[in-house]
Amino acid sequence: MVQKLIFLVALMMVLTGTMVAGEIPFTLEKGFVVISGKAKKDQPVQAVVFTGSTFSFVSRDLLKRLKLEMSSTNDLLSNVATEDALRFANIPDLTFADQRPVEVKMRTQSFDSIEKTLGHKVDIILGLDYLSDRIVQIDFKDRVLRFLDKPPFNYESQKPANSTAMRMTEHLRTALGDPISMPVVEEVKLNGSLFRTLFDTGVAYPVSLAPFAAKKNSIGNVSDKDQFGKVQLKSVDLGGYELTDVPALIKGTWDDVETRYSAIIGIGVMQNFTVTFDWKNKWVALQK
Repeated sequence: MVQKLIFLVALMMVLTGTMVAGEIPFTLEKGFVVISGKAKKDQPVQAVVFTGSTFSFVSRDLLKRLKLEMSSTNDLLSNVATEDALRFANIPDLTFADQRPVEVKMRTQSFDSIEKTLGHKVDIILGLDYLSDRIVQIDFKDRVLRFLDKPPFNYESQKPANSTAMRMTEHLRTALGDPISMPVVEEVKLNGSLFRTLFDTGVAYPVSLAPFAAKKNSIGNVSDKDQFGKVQLKSVDLGGYELTDVPALIKGTWDDVETRYSAIIGIGVMQNFTVTFDWKNKWVALQK
């Protein structure tokens, strides 16, 4: 009787799959986390997840498929000058896994570079305007992205072995007035020096450094004629979890918007962990 029960349970797992609610598989392609979802009238969409992008972006091809028109921030905000207005499209019924369908205002941009790298079409760059207020866990070992109802562990006490957690410290509003928190933390040490650091799944290279910060901390320099320089970091301390001999890029230019942080941890480092971006409680957690 017990054997029959075990067999039936195993059969049900095979038939229904082992996925749980709020869990979807992803592919890791050339340093991009690619997931599938749905939009207006259950139209399938492919999205790349950019945890460092304050906006989500939609391809022009998807706008045509969904038969959507562009709007302007002038239609929403009366105090915005015409020259400062942003163009956006309302993407209705966007959903991933078991998440409630929502409407997201997205800007457009060229996807040529990403699509050339991946070798296929992409519909959406999924940014913080969608991800905020959610607990998103990216399990790189099992290639699964989960939307959690609660934190995976207590961040401030009783941490599991081989885990660490760091507070998000950068809170702002988008040009559309939406409050968001960027996964910028203050506990990361590179070669022993503290760096305000962004965890960005939209960056493939393990670590990227601002030129002024790299020079200040004697990590390296970039000549005026070079777009970037490559260095090897002796140590990367992620809030108490240390990696050694990590490749890093010193970028030749660092945009004004990036002055909120001076280093970026990319997929090349994050793929060694299960990473939880807890936007509900404002933490970044790593589990080995």
